[in-house]
Amino acid sequence: MNGYEKSAFGRGWIVVAAVLVLMGTGCDSLLEVQDPVNLTPDDLAGDAPVDLTINGMRGAFQEMMDNYVLHTGMMTDEFILAGTFPYRQDIDERAVQTNNQGLLGELYTPLSVARFMADTSVVILQGALDAGTGDQSALQAGIALGTYLGGFTRVLLAEALCRSPIAGEAPLSSEDRMTDALAVFGAAVTAAQQAGQTDLVAAARVGQARAYLWLKQYDEAAAAAAQVPADFEFKAYYSNNTVGQFNRVADVTHALNDVTRWTVGDGTISAVGNERWPYFDEWVGLGLLQPRPDLESFNPLIPVVRQMKYTTGDAPIVVASGAEAQLVIAEQKMRAGQLAAAEAIFNSLRLGHWGLPPITLSGTLAQDLAVLARERARELYLTGERIGTLRRLLVDGVDLFPTGKSGTDTCFPLPEQETDTNPNT
Repeated sequence: MNGYEKSAFGRGWIVVAAVLVLMGTGCDSLLEVQDPVNLTPDDLAGDAPVDLTINGMRGAFQEMMDNYVLHTGMMTDEFILAGTFPYRQDIDERAVQTNNQGLLGELYTPLSVARFMADTSVVILQGALDAGTGDQSALQAGIALGTYLGGFTRVLLAEALCRSPIAGEAPLSSEDRMTDALAVFGAAVTAAQQAGQTDLVAAARVGQARAYLWLKQYDEAAAAAAQVPADFEFKAYYSNNTVGQFNRVADVTHALNDVTRWTVGDGTISAVGNERWPYFDEWVGLGLLQPRPDLESFNPLIPVVRQMKYTTGDAPIVVASGAEAQLVIAEQKMRAGQLAAAEAIFNSLRLGHWGLPPITLSGTLAQDLAVLARERARELYLTGERIGTLRRLLVDGVDLFPTGKSGTDTCFPLPEQETDTNPNT
C-alpha cells in the first residue's frame, strides 16, 4: 500500500472521518485504526467521490492548521495558557513530556492525519487518472492540491517536531524531513503546472523557499520566492456553520463557544514566568492585540489579552503568501550584506501593510536577525511559522524563545504512543 499508515483523530471531524472510512488502506498501522473499506480507481468514475476525496484531505488540513497555530504559538511566545489543563501548562512551560495529551491529540495526530490524507489521496486520484476514470481535470487539480498539502505538512513536521517518522519508518531529523518536503514541493510545482493551478504553483514556490531557508540555502530560497506574486495568498478556510468548523484560534481566544483559554502575555503574571509578547505595545497600537481587563479567562489569575487577527469562527488562516516570499528575499539580501535591498523590502511591507515608518539595519547580523524576526512576526502573525523562525535563528545564536519557564524545549518530542507502536523509533 505504498507505505502509508492509518492514523487516529485528535478530534472527531465528521467530513474527514467519513472520508477516512471511505479511503481505508488495509496497511499495518501505528495508531491502530481499522479501515473497513478500500476505494479503488473504478469507484472514482463519477464526480462525487472525487469531490469527497479532495474535500476530505482539505478538511483534514484545515482542522489541523488552527490547532498547530495554537500549540506552536504557546511553545514560542504568541500565546500563554489562560486555562488550567496540566498538559497545556507543560507546553506553555516548554517542558513537554512524551505522554502529553495535547502533544498527541491536538498536535501530532491531526498533523499526521492531514499528511496521511494528502499522500493517500494523491495515490488514489493518480490511480483514477491513470485508469482514465472520472473527470480528468478534477483529478489533476486534486493531485496538485494533495501533493502541495503533503509537502506543507512535512514542513510543519520538520519545524515543530524534533524528529518525525512517516508510515512507520525511522524518524528523520528536522533537516532530513525538510529535504523530504522540498522534494514533494518540486512534485507539487509540476503537478500544479500540469493542472493549470497557478495559485498552487505559487503556494508550492513559497513552500520551496521556506524549506530552502531551513536548509540554509539562501540563494535558492530567494530564487523560489521571486516567482511568487507580491499580493498572493493561499488560505485555510473555516465556517460559522457549527462549532466543529470554527477557526479554533478565534474560538478559544474570543470565547465564541467557551470561556477564554488562550491569551497573550502582558508580562504581569509571575505564574507564567512574567511572559510578555516582545512586541506587545506595538501590536496593541496596530490593533493586533486588545487588552480586556473587563473580561475574565478560565483561569481568573490570567488577564485577558485578545489577539485581533481572528475574531470570528469563519476567519481564514493564511498558509502561504507573497509577503512571506518577500521576507525570504529580504533575509537572503540581508545575509549577503545587501542591506539597502533588504531595507527596501522591509519598508515596503511596513508602509504598505501597516503604515509604519522605515527602519535601518545595523550591519550586525545578530541585531539584524532580531529585526527580521520582528518583521516576520508581524507579517506572518499567527500562521504557525514562528516556531520555525525561532528554531532557525537559534542556530545563528539569536535566542528569542520565551524565558522564565521551567523547561527549555524548542521543539516537540515524539509522542509516547508513536515510539511504543513504531518499532523503528
